[in-house]
Order: sequence, then structure tokens, then C-alpha cells
Amino acid sequence: MTLLLKSLAILLVAATLSSANAEMILIKNAKVYTQTSAGNLENTDVLIEDGLIRNIGEDLSADDARVINAKGKVVTPGIFALMNQIGLVEVSAVEGTNDTATETEVLGASFSVDEVFNPESTLVPMNRAGGVTRTLIKPYNGNSLFAGLGSIMDLAGDYDPLIVSDVAVFAIYGEHAASMSGGSRAAALQYFNRAFSQAKEFSENSDAIKSGDYRELDLSMGDLETLSRVLDQDIPLVVNVNRANDILAVVDMAKKHNIKLVLAGAAEAWKVAEQLATADVAVIIDPMDNIPSFESLGKRYDNAALLTKAGVDVMFSSETHNAQNVRYAAGNAVAYGMPYDKALAAMTSTPAKVFGGASNYGKLMPGFKAELVIWSGDPLEVTTYAESVIIDGKLTDSDTRAKRLERRYKDISNDQNTFYRK
Repeated sequence: MTLLLKSLAILLVAATLSSANAEMILIKNAKVYTQTSAGNLENTDVLIEDGLIRNIGEDLSADDARVINAKGKVVTPGIFALMNQIGLVEVSAVEGTNDTATETEVLGASFSVDEVFNPESTLVPMNRAGGVTRTLIKPYNGNSLFAGLGSIMDLAGDYDPLIVSDVAVFAIYGEHAASMSGGSRAAALQYFNRAFSQAKEFSENSDAIKSGDYRELDLSMGDLETLSRVLDQDIPLVVNVNRANDILAVVDMAKKHNIKLVLAGAAEAWKVAEQLATADVAVIIDPMDNIPSFESLGKRYDNAALLTKAGVDVMFSSETHNAQNVRYAAGNAVAYGMPYDKALAAMTSTPAKVFGGASNYGKLMPGFKAELVIWSGDPLEVTTYAESVIIDGKLTDSDTRAKRLERRYKDISNDQNTFYRK
């Protein structure tokens, strides 16, 4: 192909892509939660073009734009759901639909799951219809204290869902970690220290190790390379831990190896909030859970409020099959003292700041991705619902399997609910 033909082909592809993204949407008269210094704007318009927010202000107009009257509605960034298995599992008890964990011994920290994400899972439209536009998926632990790598995926439902791959390594510590380590937390802690010491050894002697001119190390090459990224602070280590003294042990371990640490679970984090703020450790908690266990006797509803007051970055965990319910968790956190803007940020901008993507997502401002939700009212109220979900500047399909079942069986006075009919 000549240079001229190649150039024409490139221009044709570019024009096609531009046309595909050319939808213009104008949201009128909404209450806009910008998540910026501009705060919350009343009776405000949002202009979306080519997948981006072009303008935010009053009395905006645009020829040929699709206009959505959002008077009395609320617009926020789309929900960023954390630590779930959307796209990795359909029915947890059915092995063939579950790709969340591996028993392979050489795959611990390096176990990555983004390539098996199923964008056609019924859980994708289910959570998207509830306002979730992106998610951080993570594997479960198999034979290793390291569960593996998590990745950020969008919920548009197409075959290109990856936003950022391998953004964090997930691990566990506490009761379960002790049971996997011969019965003692001390053995689990020694394992972590040995793993990171050998990862440092790998970084300093990688050529000799890869060529076989070095002593044999305990972890696989892939796990050592992944943990080297943690030591370089390229990605954080997320440790699920609950008891206060266990939390402090993990913080000390992270400090020893100069690791960027995030805590998950963190039921008794409020007891050591000052230490976490000083160490700049973010936490992921469930504000709906106050049922104690032997390692979380101090669990309480105002954990998020107390951590926020101390200056800790707080985020919320989510469930795979109901990740959209994270906004109820945020509402519960607000009811127990967490500032409203911090609770909204905990499920939008704060995860992007900690795990990646904050340069163009999590705030409503010109130049950022048009990834947002139009709510029927206050998004933290249980009676509110997502009226429109926009990803990459496009209105998404709000239909779900549950809605189709409702339509099919709502009226049993006719024969349309017989199984062989469409």
C-alpha cells in the first residue's frame, strides 16, 4: 500500500471513530455534584460531546444535541465499585461460571484476571442500571496469602472493557491468613516479610536469577516480578485485615519495606485512625456491617466518620451481585457522621485517586470523561433510582434480565409466560 493510500485509510478510520463518538447530549436544569471546588451547582446544564464533558453552566445550547430535561434531578459521576468479582462469576456455586480464584501454586501475587472479564455477564447491566459505571475487580485467595492483581473495568458492556490493568496486589492477614499459614499470624507475617525480601533480592539480581545463575527462591518468577512493582510503589498492596493490632502489624510491615498500603475490611481501623492518617494509609470498609466476629469485636457503624475525621482517605467495598447498593452504604455512613461530600467521593473520586484514572474521571468538569448518572433525586436515598447512565458520552441500555423477567411474568392472565414463548 502506498503512503498516500495508508494516509487515506487512517483518515477514514479516524472519521469513522469520530462519527461513532459524535453523539451530543445536553442535560438541562440539573443539580450537578461536580466533586470539584465549584461544589454543587443548582439549575445547571451539562454539555457532552465526543465522549467528553464540553461545558457546564447555565443556559447552554447546542444545535442537534439530544436534550434531557433534568429539572429536579441530580447528576453525579458514575459509581466506581470496589473489590468485587463482576464479570468473573455468574453463579458462585457453579464452578464453570466462576473464575475468581486459582489453586495453582505458582500464581499468587501475579494471578491476573482482567483478560477473563465477561462483558456479557448479566451482572454488568444489572449493576450499570443501578449507576455503576466502572469497577475494580479482584480475585479471591487460592493457596497463597496473595490473592493476585486487581484491574479497573468499565461496565459499558462492549468487548473492550479494560480501563487500567493490574492496579494493585491483594492479600489477607488475620484469622484466615493464620489458618493458611499453619495456625499462627506470626507465620503469615514471616511469609510476607520473606516474600518482600526475596522480591527485593530479585530486583537487585534479576539477570542472574532469570539465567539460573542464582540460588532458588521460594516464590515464582511472576510473583517476584509483581511484588517488585509493589516495592517500587508502582502499585499498592491491599491487605484485608480487621483487628486493630493486626492492622498495626501490617502497617509496620509496609513501613519496613517502604510499601504503599491500602487496608480493606478494617473493622477496627477507627481505633488506630491517627496512626493510619500519619502513615497515609487509605481504607476500604463496609459501612453497612456492624456484626462482630472474634477478630472484629470493635466493629461499629461510625467507622467511616471517625476515620474521615482523623484525615484518612475512606472508600467503600461492594458486593458482586449488588454493587450498586454501595450508595446505600454511603448513605448509612452519612447517617453516622461522615460528611456527605466525603461519602460521595468514597464511591467516585477517591478510588480513582488511590487506584488510577483520576486524571479524567471522578469529577464533573470540562475535559473529563462523560461518565455520569442522572438520578431521580438524592443518590444516597433508598427511594432514588438511576434514570440515565452515561458512559463515554453515550446513554447506556437500562434493561436487565430482572426487568425482562418482570415484564414476562407480571401479567399471568395470558399465555405469554409459557416457557417456549419469546
